[in-house]
Formats: sequence, structure tokens, C-alpha cells
Amino acid sequence: MPLFDWGDEYKVNVRELDAQHFKLVELVNNLDKAIIEGTEAGSVGTTLNGLLDYTAYHLIFEEKILKMYGYPEFEAHRREHDELSWKVLDLRSRYNSGDHVEPIEVLEFLTGWLKNHIMNSDKRYGTFLNQKGVF
Repeated sequence: MPLFDWGDEYKVNVRELDAQHFKLVELVNNLDKAIIEGTEAGSVGTTLNGLLDYTAYHLIFEEKILKMYGYPEFEAHRREHDELSWKVLDLRSRYNSGDHVEPIEVLEFLTGWLKNHIMNSDKRYGTFLNQKGVF
């Protein structure tokens, strides 16, 4: 059973953003699988870096759309992304430099953040974008 079980409750009803969120969930679950299976550290590191890279890509993409359509809560939403980005950059830097960063720590942090962010922040922009004709 996957750590993060994707369901309709996580959809924001914007096709591309839902697809990106789903991809993030897959990457989280892949990292979880690599940790559980005890694959070599390089595999966990590669999976971790892929997850962090895609997270950065998604945040930039999402902000571009929100700004394009004049989302009224854009600045607050961007600040949430900025906080996540700084944390992700710190974790990546520590992991890549050989500092002690447990992949499970990253996994738990990103899973919790992603679930909370989608359910509380992203759901609000979904309705806004749908009203602008973006699906």
C-alpha cells in the first residue's frame, strides 16, 4: 500500500496541476518504496534528488499560472512555496554534502507538507481558476 494514496479529494480540478500533483505523489511513493526495500544509498539519493527537482519545477509552474490569472492570494501562496523551497534546498544541500539527513525525514516532511498544502491552499486556487475557465 502506498504511503500517499492519491484520491479525488486531492484534485484541484485543473488538469495540468492535478497531473503534476499526482506526479509528486508518485515520486513520494517511489522514495518510500526505495527506503522500505533498503535499496542502495545511491538509488535513494537519486530518487530523493528527482523528487526535489520535480517539486521545484512544479512550484514555478503553479506560480506562473496563478500570477497569469491574477489570483488574489498569490503573494501568500508564493510565501508558502518560498518556505518549502528553502527547506528543500537545505535538505538537498545537507544530503548531497554527506551530512546526516535521513531520507525518511525528507519523505515525512514532504508528504505532510504536500497533503496539507493541496488540501488547504491549492483547493482555494482551484475554484478561482475554474471560475476563470481554466480546467
